[in-house]
Amino acid sequence: MYKRDLDALLFAKKLPNFILLRSKDEFLNELYADEILKLWGAENLYTVYQNEYDFAAIKEFFAPSLFGGKNAVYIKTSKFGSTKEIKDLIEICIKNKDSFLLYEFFEDENSKVNDAFIKAFNGNFVRFFSPNNPSEALQILNRVCQNLGIYQNSTALLEIYKIQGENLSLSVAELSKFASLNLKLNLENVKANVSGLSEVSFEEIFNKILHLQDFRDEFFTFIQSGGYNESEFISYMYSSVYRIFEIHTHIKLFGRLDFREVLGYTPPPNIQNNLKAEALKFNTDKFKEMFKVLNECEFILKTKAGLDKTYFLLSEMLRFQRVISA
Repeated sequence: MYKRDLDALLFAKKLPNFILLRSKDEFLNELYADEILKLWGAENLYTVYQNEYDFAAIKEFFAPSLFGGKNAVYIKTSKFGSTKEIKDLIEICIKNKDSFLLYEFFEDENSKVNDAFIKAFNGNFVRFFSPNNPSEALQILNRVCQNLGIYQNSTALLEIYKIQGENLSLSVAELSKFASLNLKLNLENVKANVSGLSEVSFEEIFNKILHLQDFRDEFFTFIQSGGYNESEFISYMYSSVYRIFEIHTHIKLFGRLDFREVLGYTPPPNIQNNLKAEALKFNTDKFKEMFKVLNECEFILKTKAGLDKTYFLLSEMLRFQRVISA
């Protein structure tokens, strides 16, 4: 199923009693796992981490008890286990509606997908993807605000997301801080209480690249922060260019601009003006060239061994500037 299907089941409170979650984004796995476990409301919870998996112990936990109640097993791992064993556990859940199984699979660079294992869940599995744009991130952050009992403020949420380098986990940590301190979520409190890990944000670098300014000092400051990752940097670049391209296309097709219609939210007036100016600055062919540079860069980063990725990425961003200036 898709994420939206899981959202609908959660909203309707009609979840199956066995489900597989998988993602490269550990935060999204845990966010949904927490909501699922709360909805199941099992009195007895057995959490199993990768190195603690014991099939016999799990089966024994699922065995009928004199005390009754619901039993839930929550497995957190980056490896798929035995397909035969998972089928046996699912069969227990099918026969007993008071037995629940949540299998949370974190996809790291060493993970190998087992299609037979996934199919054993009979369609009760979801794969999450990190947000492709601020609008998707805003939906998730609004969901977190609802869970924490915080009044939602889109402008403030997007500012937190920007300050934290578009990192969902760090953004949610800030929201938890706001909840614990009983702080009102607004732009003023965000500016006073939120600071990022890096002295330089990705948005600062992107703006300098796009406006043909020297960005090298900011780039090297950024990569020295703990949150730097070449693949994520390219993803940020791609989503930022795509956001401008969406605005460009909307204006070209309809002769007008409705930010909520295009982005799913309404940015502050100063950001609206900047985005509109950037969207009108380039023609469609130029956007095509931008995407080509980013796609080629990403392909080489992922496939070429022995590459100095930092300096290669810097050279590609300089090439990106040459392309947009031509």
